[in-house]
Amino acid sequence: MRVKARAAEVVIGRDPERAKVLRAIYSTLAGRSAVCLLEGTIGSGKSTLAAEARARAAAAGLTVVQVTALAPDELVGDALRHHGPGPYCVVADDLPHADAQTQDALEQLSDYRSLTPEAGPPVLILATTSPSTDPLTRRLATRAAQTGTLITLRGLPPHELAKLLRIYGHTLDEEMLTEVHWYAAGNPGIALRLAQAGLDTSAMHHSEIPLDYLRAELELMTPCLRTFLEVLALDGGDSRADQAAEVALLALAQAPTEPRDPIDAAAMIDALRPMISGNGREMRLTDAAWSQAATALIDPARRLRLHELLAQRTSGLPRARHLSAACPDGNPGLGDELEAAGMDALEAGEYRTAAEYLALSVKVSRGAQQSRRMVSACLTVGIAESPTGIVELFADIDLLEEPALMFFLHAGLAFFTGQLSEARRLLLDLLRVPESERSFDDLTRWRMLILLSTVETAAADEQAARAAIAELRSLNIEPETAIDRALSRVLSMHEAYALWNSGAVEASIDHLDAFLIDAAGTAEHTDALYFRGRVHYYAGHAASALEDLERAEQGRHHRAVPAAAQRGMAEQAMIEFQLGHWTDAILHAEQVIAMARTSQDWRGLASSHAVLAMVAVAHADETAAAEHTDWLSHHVTTSSALPLYNVMIALAWTARMSGDQERALDVIADFRRGRLSTWAEAVGLIGWRALEIEAILDLPNPGRARLAEAERLLETFSQKVALRPALPLPYGHPQALRAKLAALRGDLTSAVADYRAAIWLTAEYPHTKARLHHSLGVIQRECGEHLDADEQLEAARDIFAQLGASPELTAVQSRLLSVAGRYASLTPRERDIAHLISQGRTNSEISEGLFVSKKTVEYHVSNLLPKLGMTSRRELWTAAAVASQRISPPEQPPGSTPGLRSHPPRSPQPRSLQPRSL
Repeated sequence: MRVKARAAEVVIGRDPERAKVLRAIYSTLAGRSAVCLLEGTIGSGKSTLAAEARARAAAAGLTVVQVTALAPDELVGDALRHHGPGPYCVVADDLPHADAQTQDALEQLSDYRSLTPEAGPPVLILATTSPSTDPLTRRLATRAAQTGTLITLRGLPPHELAKLLRIYGHTLDEEMLTEVHWYAAGNPGIALRLAQAGLDTSAMHHSEIPLDYLRAELELMTPCLRTFLEVLALDGGDSRADQAAEVALLALAQAPTEPRDPIDAAAMIDALRPMISGNGREMRLTDAAWSQAATALIDPARRLRLHELLAQRTSGLPRARHLSAACPDGNPGLGDELEAAGMDALEAGEYRTAAEYLALSVKVSRGAQQSRRMVSACLTVGIAESPTGIVELFADIDLLEEPALMFFLHAGLAFFTGQLSEARRLLLDLLRVPESERSFDDLTRWRMLILLSTVETAAADEQAARAAIAELRSLNIEPETAIDRALSRVLSMHEAYALWNSGAVEASIDHLDAFLIDAAGTAEHTDALYFRGRVHYYAGHAASALEDLERAEQGRHHRAVPAAAQRGMAEQAMIEFQLGHWTDAILHAEQVIAMARTSQDWRGLASSHAVLAMVAVAHADETAAAEHTDWLSHHVTTSSALPLYNVMIALAWTARMSGDQERALDVIADFRRGRLSTWAEAVGLIGWRALEIEAILDLPNPGRARLAEAERLLETFSQKVALRPALPLPYGHPQALRAKLAALRGDLTSAVADYRAAIWLTAEYPHTKARLHHSLGVIQRECGEHLDADEQLEAARDIFAQLGASPELTAVQSRLLSVAGRYASLTPRERDIAHLISQGRTNSEISEGLFVSKKTVEYHVSNLLPKLGMTSRRELWTAAAVASQRISPPEQPPGSTPGLRSHPPRSPQPRSLQPRSL
């Protein structure tokens, strides 16, 4: 779309497309005729981009001519010469609806001989087209594709669409922008109209704007192309391109009023390129706006017939979808068939497939059968953890005649939409009904208690979860159906979660060990592996944790509930980040976010954004860091305890790394005030204490009160670590904090000893270990232990480089090279004197050794210190240049004591004081 208030009209986004236009212009200027074809649907911006292309062609020196301005009674070559010398840019707008004269002119221009250098000045055909199977359009598209100047305009990405809307006076928040982008499928024209309407999210869902906007172009399509589009819209990508074309042909053949032109699948695919994706054989209609419009405008009887035809050419779940859609008035026999297929899928552990089969069976059922299948379908959708399926299926909950079942399923809907309190309230109201007044049996009560235990587990209320589990165990229900057997496995998982949430870590591991044997071959097996991996890690068994996570990763590709896989991979990414496997952590976190976009499931997003935020800050990627921390600060939508803990850690950690210690302390203070801190302590998540204490110590002026507070917190932290020494401490050990506190108080000897011990204690956590190497190197520089300092700084440098922690890598490299780089500015004599000063020699000793006067030495010293950016001889003893010589100054140089090592006093040695190049 066009940008207002600019001298030159340009297009928002479309940089790759603009580059293709410029290449076509360059090719024509170089003497080679070309075709530049802009294809897109109405509102995609092709006319605006074509206008910019014409202006650029004219500015480049091409003679721009509208094809309609060519004289009809002349050959095209002669007609062009009336408009000036070449090269030419011939413009043709809206090819599918061009008149015969325009078609004839373009036919001449597209002839091979007319587009060769020998035929005269080169010609650039600049044309626009909407989806069409017109032969001339497709021929020009082929020519443009061969030279890489076929421009397909699809929807704008969200950030570009937001920029466009702002230019037209519409500033949308992130949520509304996401909605507008979805309903418009990125189409600028539709998005502008939606923004102008000022609709809220609910109204936008029912808006006719996209349909009204696309209706005119849809109705202008040829019957074959429109039928093919309708088949693709109804098919949802389940059929191959040739199957969809065959269905379209059959549908046309059954409509006596429609022309029966042969359908060329390749031409259809080419024509619909702006709204489809795929490899030519397996393809789907990805433009949501066009899919909805095409579906809405299909005649109901025609739609049923298309579904029947698609069902004849598909199998499995796609066939079931089409059969169900073809029976709007119900079909008992089909309902039985779909229910049986759903139960088979459930037994095989294919929960989402089972849920969809059962949901389809509900649609074709009526009466008591529909109510019974509704309960089964809702339970299966819950087991499959499918938010999209839940919202769609639960829209019909009120069809149930039994109020208790209706409220039970409403509780399930509340849970899956994150309303834990509402879910708990509904379930407790049902379960507290006196036995004499209950309208449901023990099996239904058992199922209700499983859902209640799920709610309490998600809220990390271990006492309530264990109480619910104990009550349902007392019912002694023996699962008889595939659904109840799956629910029983879910219950067993909840028992493990409840044990872990209460701090019974080893008991939780024992329970999972037994469960993994009993659940072999089921979808819950992979979920249990992910969970046991987390429990092992936070219990301090890192090796066992990595083994479990590796096995879970292998099982994820065979049998796993997608939501469980998302959740498990997200927590795996956090563990990998802490262990220094940052590449793997990024990969898994990004996979979770990509899966969530497809599944519309929020599980795993919080932990994934937490990982990516920390990595982005460590890599100095400011744009990504802002994106992920903003999501964590304002858009996190999870009620589960561990992801919320990860969010807190990420916000505090990124604030610390950015130097905002007060912000880090505020985040931790909020965490301390909630129930989450109590839960974290129970399960062994105590690493946050290191972030809090170090943030206090890193305040610009901590003062005595702050240091005393840090010391008090450190004592508590030390006691907790002493009780459970194997717990993971990825953000720092008490010994490292003790070293930092000692350094702040000037006790460098204790600081060095504590830092050395802390490095060994954090061996599993490379980033923290590198930071300790760096800190120890700084202290040793100050102590004058330059050889050891250099070794520590180099160790830190190597780890930071491996992790890609660029700001810290730069800092440590700068410290290593800070003075060495300036040594080049010294004269050879000044270098000799600087080296001898670094050995602790006095001016008199240097004078005697170099056979020069003392005044000469003093003169050189007064020159070399400013060149090195120093003000005293002591600074030279602790400089990086000294470390490069691998020499430490003596303990007792004349006048001061810069070092801590014990060396006997050195007497002048004339031979060793001969001039030496540094």
